[in-house]
Amino acid sequence: MRLSVLASSSSGNASVISVGATHILVDAGISARRICAGLEQCGLTLSDISGVLITHEHIDHICGLGTMAKKLGGNLHLYCSRYLRDDLRLRAPMASLSYVEPGETFHIGELVVTPLAVKHDAIDPMGFIIASSSVRLGYITDTGSVPMGLVSALHGLHALLVESNYDESMLEESGRPYALIERISGPWGHLSNTQAGELVQAVANENLHHIFLAHMSSECNTPEKAAKSMQHIIDTLPENCRPQLHLTHRDAVLPWVDL
Repeated sequence: MRLSVLASSSSGNASVISVGATHILVDAGISARRICAGLEQCGLTLSDISGVLITHEHIDHICGLGTMAKKLGGNLHLYCSRYLRDDLRLRAPMASLSYVEPGETFHIGELVVTPLAVKHDAIDPMGFIIASSSVRLGYITDTGSVPMGLVSALHGLHALLVESNYDESMLEESGRPYALIERISGPWGHLSNTQAGELVQAVANENLHHIFLAHMSSECNTPEKAAKSMQHIIDTLPENCRPQLHLTHRDAVLPWVDL
């Protein structure tokens, strides 16, 4: 399995995951033009995409869908929660749309996907476990807290992409309205650098080889702060359980990483 993050931040998110001839996107929160350009850097085209997993309906996760649907029509296969169907039909009426339920596994080509319920102020947000015959990738963004059921579902991973959205001090000192600070830091908002580290600490195992930090706020975080916070956690783990740390980027493609 390979993962490339085409973009990730509070402004837009899209990743591509490949095994053999199966290539899927997780979210399409940047323009279709940028998605196509990012796929080209990965040696792919939009027509190569077997399916698109949608985490939720916020614009930084779906803004490219309309143009993609115009390009591909019914050959664009979207997978979303049942409560998101009507919203996506309006945005991408020509696409093929399937709804999925948390905990119910389904297949896209050579990949096995298990949706996971997460806590975010959206219609019915989800994370995913995406598995091949030998690799399990956890994909968790846009969740304000991590219930024990989610932690349990993420045990035994080989790789984890997790949001590390904000630094607590930067958020408090950002000058943002109090209500917005409360929303971001609340149980239905986003994970802080500290919370992301706590999740990694909870699911660390000797097979977890890669951590990807994603969805970093450009105003309330820096890559340096997020990396320093996570690396501190990694350094406290047993030597045989210390994954490699990768930073994703707002405006640049993270090239293929073999998982």
